[in-house]
Amino acid sequence: MKLTKKGQSASDIYTGVVFLFVFGLLSLIGALISITLIQNMQIVLIDDTDIQIVGNKFIAVFNIFDYITVFMLFALIIGIAVTSYRLATSRVFFLVTFVLAALYGLVAYFFSYIFGQIVSQTVFLTTTLIFPNTLLICSNLHWVSFGMIIIGSITLYAKREQGQYLS
Repeated sequence: MKLTKKGQSASDIYTGVVFLFVFGLLSLIGALISITLIQNMQIVLIDDTDIQIVGNKFIAVFNIFDYITVFMLFALIIGIAVTSYRLATSRVFFLVTFVLAALYGLVAYFFSYIFGQIVSQTVFLTTTLIFPNTLLICSNLHWVSFGMIIIGSITLYAKREQGQYLS
């Protein structure tokens, strides 16, 4: 992010939304491919109990990706707050962000809709049970962007002037 005097840029909000969308979608696709492969190996090698145990433990590890998505959500929101606080801009740009918030929400809702349409396919039925937090976050990206705008605007408006406007 560039530290300019123009306030928050749209790329900050869009970057967080697109990152969560892509990470959630790739996690689901990767889990789908891996789970299908493991289950097919377990069917072929049904006599080997070690393969069964290792396969089930490997499938259970995919829960970590669900928590990584939640961690990335909080990291992106905190990142927006820190960069908004460090901007050398006047408080009037809060109004600019407020006016453009509808456009940010519309774009984020578009990504939420796309994610919902992709994940609603019957192919993803087994993986959606493993990723409840990712589904919640990625199907509500418009609220995530709204939260980023609110947190960023509060930190942009709440900072103290340090003489950076006296030039």
